[in-house]
Amino acid sequence: MRHHAYYIEGSLSQFDEYKTHLRPFWAREYERFGVDEARELIALASLKNFAAATFFIGASSVTGEAQQALLKLLEEPQEGTTFVFLVPHGALIATLKSRMLEYEKPRLAQKKVLGSTPPQPDHFSAQAAAFLRASGKERSEFITKLLKDEEGVKERVRDFVNALEAECVAQKAVQKPEGRQALQDIAMVRGYLADRSPSLKMLLEHLALCLLKI
Repeated sequence: MRHHAYYIEGSLSQFDEYKTHLRPFWAREYERFGVDEARELIALASLKNFAAATFFIGASSVTGEAQQALLKLLEEPQEGTTFVFLVPHGALIATLKSRMLEYEKPRLAQKKVLGSTPPQPDHFSAQAAAFLRASGKERSEFITKLLKDEEGVKERVRDFVNALEAECVAQKAVQKPEGRQALQDIAMVRGYLADRSPSLKMLLEHLALCLLKI
C-alpha cells in the first residue's frame, strides 16, 4: 500500500478476513464509530512509536461528526502511517472519501458455519428485487421476518438497504423523478441507521411505502 488512506465498502462481517489479509499494527471494529472513537484514533496515530503503522478500522456506521474530526488526520498523517476503513456502502461523506483511495479487494474465503448463518449482502440482492415487486402486505411480512432475530439485526438491515439501493440503480430508477426520490429516501434511512438506537421497523416501513412507485 502506497497511499496513506484507503476505504473498503463492505460488511463488518468481513472484518476478521480483511484483518488477516492486511496484518495491521492496530485493528478494531465498532458498531458505531463516533467522535470519541475518532479522537482516540487521532491520539494513537500521533504517537511517535506508531509511525509507519497500519491502522484498520471496521464500523457498521460512522457519524458525520466523527468524519469531520478525521479530515485533518487524513490530510496530515505521520509519514508512513496508513489507515484502512471498512464501512458500509455510502457511509463516507464526500470530503473524507476524496482523501482516500478504494482498497483493492482481495479474494476472501467464504465462511462456512454450521447451523443458522446470517444472510450475506449477495443474498439480499434477490430479496431486494422481490421486495420492490411485492405488495404492501408482503413487504410488511418480510420486514417482520428480517427483524425477528435481534443478533446482528442492524447489520442485516444495512445490508438490505444497500441491496435496495443497488437494485434501484440496476433498474435505472434514477431516470424517473420517483426513482430519484426513492434513492434520496434510501440515503436518508442509511443516515439514520448511524444513530445509536434507530427504530429499524419504522425506517423499513418508511421505505416500504416510499418505494411502492418504483
